[in-house]
Order: sequence, then structure tokens, then C-alpha cells
Amino acid sequence: MRWREPKIKGMVKPKDFLIATALIFVLAIPFGFLGGNGRFFGSGTFSISIYFLGLGFLTIAPICLLTQSLFPGAQIQLRDDAIVRLMWTQKQKSAYRDIDCINFYRNCSYSWEGNTLVVNVNQRSVEGPNFANFEVIMRTASFRSVQRFAVPDGVNLDRVLQLLRDKGVNVYESPLPS
Repeated sequence: MRWREPKIKGMVKPKDFLIATALIFVLAIPFGFLGGNGRFFGSGTFSISIYFLGLGFLTIAPICLLTQSLFPGAQIQLRDDAIVRLMWTQKQKSAYRDIDCINFYRNCSYSWEGNTLVVNVNQRSVEGPNFANFEVIMRTASFRSVQRFAVPDGVNLDRVLQLLRDKGVNVYESPLPS
């Protein structure tokens, strides 16, 4: 079984993009001095062509930052042996036998309070996205293991829970607030 995690709106803010763009122009200056005579800040000659070359290389970062928000969320797969999160640059994998338990929260949504991203548990949002949140507790945690994943409303949640339980994973649902 596979699905895409919901995207978080507002992760790339215009202010962050403007700061990154300003830093690119400042960080490209040493490239111009380095290309002028081969010594770093040696005689003070500046090569405008090397400056633009450095500027070109450094602009790759904000372009990736902008296009990241256009691509869909990471893909989650429940395979025969593990939970796998496939991202653009890496793959995280948690084998079922290494999972101690999974905490499960229904009807979650995201909201921003100031500059902090908050996951609202048992509170649906009108704007969306609404999802179920799974927190994976590993027996031996590693950097490449799936720590948490989200299931959007469009995916059959009962089937996901049944697949996890069939693999021998203890799934605990959080109690509703009273």
C-alpha cells in the first residue's frame, strides 16, 4: 500500500527567499576576488566574469527551495517487511521487527502560531490538509528510520491500521480529549 504525505503550506516564506537571494550576492563576491589573480583577496583585483559564474552556481539553492514546494509530498509505502518513506534525496526505512509500537492520532491538521508549525490533534481544519498522524517508536532508533508519517483523508485508514496490525506492530490510539 502506498500514498503521498500531505504538504505543509507556508514552509517556504517570501522573507526566507529574499534573505537567501541577498546572501547569494554577498557570498559570490569572494569568487570574484579569487578568480582575479588566483590568490584570495591578494592584490585586490576583481573578476566580474568569475563573480557571475559563482553567482550562477549559488542560485541553484533558491531555485531548489522554490521548486520543492511545487512537488508532491514524500511517498509512504507499507511493504511486506518495512515502512518506507521515499524522498527526492534519500530513503528512510523502518523494519516491522524493529518497531516497538506506533502511536496513532486521528483528525490532525497543521496550523502556524507565529513562526512555529503546530500539529493540531483531533482538530480538523476547514482549509486542510486533514490527516492521521503515526509516531513510530523504534526499539533501536537510527538516522535512516521512519520516525513519523502522515496518512491523508483520501487513504483508507482502517486498511492501514489492519496492515500494520497484521505485521505484528502494536498500534495505540490516543484517547480523545474530554
